[in-house]
Amino acid sequence: MKIKPIISHIAENIQTSKANRFEKLAKKHVQIHDNYSLKDDTLAKIYEAQTTLGNYARNNKVRVDIYSGDHILNELTTAREEEAVANKLFVTVTDLSKKSSQKQALVPDNTSDTYLYKTTGYRVYETGDETQFTRTYLKENHEDSFLRNLYRTITKLTNDLKGNRTK
Repeated sequence: MKIKPIISHIAENIQTSKANRFEKLAKKHVQIHDNYSLKDDTLAKIYEAQTTLGNYARNNKVRVDIYSGDHILNELTTAREEEAVANKLFVTVTDLSKKSSQKQALVPDNTSDTYLYKTTGYRVYETGDETQFTRTYLKENHEDSFLRNLYRTITKLTNDLKGNRTK
């Protein structure tokens, strides 16, 4: 009999349906708006990462909405404001446990650029004559890709929203 191929076929179907179910759940937490005004390569990268972003959002009980930068403009905006949001994404993170709680940020949408990420810290030094002085130092220095910059921004907005302190 050919029971072994039938069992493996059923197991594959179960795994596929489970993966599809988790993907649908993840995509409910990440909405991509203004598809027509986003660049093709930016849109493709975001769609590739939608499941990963959705899983993060689902685990943190938030919803992520991604718009093109010009979404926040209206008729009364100036040329300087239009220039400030050109070639940027408008990212909104909403806490699902508190409907009115929301954070927003602008993220550059150029997928070929790298974005510098720096964090600094400070140390307090004491001298022998009871005076103190502080020195700042560089903790981290990274060059992020487009997606890493987007992930980092969403993580920061989520932590700010939830009250978690970032390291």
